[in-house]
Amino acid sequence: MGKTILMCAPDFFDVEYEINPWMHVANPVDARVAMTQWHRLRATYAKVEWDVCLIDPVAHLPDMVFTANGGLVIGNRVALPTFREPERQGESHYFRQWFESRGYELLQPTHDFEGEGDALLWNDVIFAGYPWRSDKASHPELAEFFGKRVVSLQLTDARFYHLDTALTIVGTDTVALFPGAFTADSVRTVRDIVPDVIEAELADALAYGLNAASDGRSIVLSDGATGLIEGYRARGLDVHPTPIGEFQKSGGGVKCLSLELRRNGDAASHVGGDG
Repeated sequence: MGKTILMCAPDFFDVEYEINPWMHVANPVDARVAMTQWHRLRATYAKVEWDVCLIDPVAHLPDMVFTANGGLVIGNRVALPTFREPERQGESHYFRQWFESRGYELLQPTHDFEGEGDALLWNDVIFAGYPWRSDKASHPELAEFFGKRVVSLQLTDARFYHLDTALTIVGTDTVALFPGAFTADSVRTVRDIVPDVIEAELADALAYGLNAASDGRSIVLSDGATGLIEGYRARGLDVHPTPIGEFQKSGGGVKCLSLELRRNGDAASHVGGDG
């Protein structure tokens, strides 16, 4: 069984403000190229037989295209975003409306929390990143709401301001990460939990190669991450590189554009069947 992904078309996507090291208003988005790249990603998901749902884009919310920040979804429960940056706070209403209208049970965290940008499900463990955009104090809220173990991972490099820019859930036994984005203790923690940890090089991390989506069999990632692409192919994965350069101008990539909607009974990876 494949994944189900929530996406938002980049009708209003642009760099209108600067809230991470990648964003520069003097480096505007080419809207035509961004739309082409987004449609190519959506077509790639169709090719690997993942379903895509859509949420409507909203004017003056340019980063709503990055649906991964719109929540963490496990079964019929959603932890909604509590955005730290004022420029993104308006998105919460629309994500709430989308999930509420479909009967999901909702949590609005008291503390800053930016959805799958900072919370990645691996089997029954939620890896949760902090401190750049999410507050560590939100992690107990997630643990209680979802009834799962939450493992806090401290990010140290502002270029990797969300967990999903530095860590990929590759499969039920495997994750990939860029060690330089984390404290040494956090890297050790991941190694203690996950049997197979792939260490990415800086060049691949800067190409947003770790901002990827995988079901344990097929993986979709930035076409600039050549080292990871070759490594995944050597492991026998079905690899789908795709261009994301326009979205990287806002600090986004494949995973940022993709929020996973996990149905009841789904695992973090479906082996054999995210500004």
